[in-house]
Amino acid sequence: MAKASDYRIVTFQRKPGQWRANITPVVAPATITRGAILGFVTAEDSSSEENAVIAAGRAIKELDT
Repeated sequence: MAKASDYRIVTFQRKPGQWRANITPVVAPATITRGAILGFVTAEDSSSEENAVIAAGRAIKELDT
């Protein structure tokens, strides 16, 4: 299972009351390869910053399934 500690989560407000989270793996620069996915944004808007972080945690858990 993917560990949350292996990812950096940054939240941002798209519009008032609509939050999303950007999820980026924490990797050393030497390990990044051409064409690698460097991160992604949660698919749905959340009603608060805290809910966006929770949605990011769920997305990280789903990476290995």
